[in-house]
Amino acid sequence: MILSAAYDEFLIEQRVRGNSPKTLIYYESVLTFFIDYLGSSFDISEITLRTCKEYYLYLIESKTIRSVSVQSYIRGLRAFLRWLYDNEYIEINICERFKLPKATRNVIDVLSDEEIGRLLDTLSGSEWLTVRNRLIVSLMLDSGLRLNEVVTLKPSSVHFNDRYLIVTGKGDKQRTVPFGDFAAKTLGEYLDLTKSANVKDALIIKASETLCGFEPITESTIKNMFRKLKTRSNIPRLYPHLLRHTFATRYLENGGNIYTLQAILGHTSLEMVK
Repeated sequence: MILSAAYDEFLIEQRVRGNSPKTLIYYESVLTFFIDYLGSSFDISEITLRTCKEYYLYLIESKTIRSVSVQSYIRGLRAFLRWLYDNEYIEINICERFKLPKATRNVIDVLSDEEIGRLLDTLSGSEWLTVRNRLIVSLMLDSGLRLNEVVTLKPSSVHFNDRYLIVTGKGDKQRTVPFGDFAAKTLGEYLDLTKSANVKDALIIKASETLCGFEPITESTIKNMFRKLKTRSNIPRLYPHLLRHTFATRYLENGGNIYTLQAILGHTSLEMVK
């Protein structure tokens, strides 16, 4: 079988498994790079450990890809190679000997108390749009939600009296995530202000200040909101996922259990939590 045909079969398998659109885009991106390197008509039976090592060196020597990105490319390739072996398209399990390269790990500088105060000061007010933005920040900071998890929250996901949300994370896996007093207060304000909107499929909405012509919020809307918050709060390194890192760090600093944190964050391994 030629490489391009195996690639097509692999992507079909990922769709059948129900992988998310982001996962599919990731595999398309990293594997297209591998196909460009070997050629679409390359016979997959000729892929060897040396082939993979030379490809790794090619990525490193390109000088346009960071070490963390190289890891991502190799991780996608290893998933493809494992699938080829499991489906008996190749005879040797190359993954056993083709390990992930070590990447430089940068220490994440989470938000300080003073910076959190500045951020929340920029979101003070009772206008519904301000309350909505404060809710987005509180769900990320108080519960560690990812950007996409905020976007896909539904009104039915909220169990207000019991203080938890049903969150759909990566791979469409659902989990229970608690929220604290700050998020509860803001969520209560938001629900009161938007009860007339009645959007069944979206908790967080994108709308005009009068709630006319509203629609479910998008990731790009939240990213644009954070670009404005970065300037207003004078926190140049601010971005949505930094709030999730801050939540996780503060959770452990305040005596939280790492296994419970793993469940809250939705990570499949403790290594991801670390």
